[in-house]
Amino acid sequence: MKKFFFFAAALVAAMTVKAEPNVVLLSDVANYIDFQELSQSFPEMLNVTVTSTSICELPNGTQLVGFEKSDGTETANTWNVKDAYNTTMPTPTWENVDSLTVGTMFRAGSNTTIELGAFTTKADGKLVVYYQPNGDSERGVEISVYDEVVTGTNLTGSGVKIDGIRPAYAGEIALPAGSYDAGDVVIKLVVNTSNIFGVRIEQLQGEGVENVNVNAKAVKRFENGQLVIIKNGVRYNALGAQL
Repeated sequence: MKKFFFFAAALVAAMTVKAEPNVVLLSDVANYIDFQELSQSFPEMLNVTVTSTSICELPNGTQLVGFEKSDGTETANTWNVKDAYNTTMPTPTWENVDSLTVGTMFRAGSNTTIELGAFTTKADGKLVVYYQPNGDSERGVEISVYDEVVTGTNLTGSGVKIDGIRPAYAGEIALPAGSYDAGDVVIKLVVNTSNIFGVRIEQLQGEGVENVNVNAKAVKRFENGQLVIIKNGVRYNALGAQL
């Protein structure tokens, strides 16, 4: 009888002290772009508003490019800091969540693009975009590699709140091993506005991003009425002079 009592007590205790989900920080998940970490390391970025003629280039060569609507107005693209996001963040394993109660994200509108800088992967992996639909509708991202749209999972999510919480998603595509030049991989926001928390590239070479400086793709942009050519993260004018 005593053995049964102790067994029952242990069972009740185990059920009572059920462990909380293991929290994974976004900085441990978004190994390529972490907008929260960037806002801390480069606070001047918080004042940047991205438009079709004024882009923002991140330290790893990634470019945030806005979009002009048919009526001449620009989509809303800003760095947004909140004390509470009221969301949950999936991890790559989908087993744990990061409550992400404080921090920073990039609020981007339809057709805004995130053109990744050069990187190298050492094995087949995947590209993951962590985003939150910023409204009560179906919204998401489109990912293209070498100008071809790639199908994946969780690229579209619902912004409808459940018990007061608006969910976030980890949209992902398979990414073959290899060296990718600047602009080879592009993330485009579709259907209104979403909050972008970060981007992960699995199987990165070494500890971080290995910049590719050979045959890198030159990106041309008009900024404030002037042609700017960006190659390997370096900016040139139309005459080839470094800016």
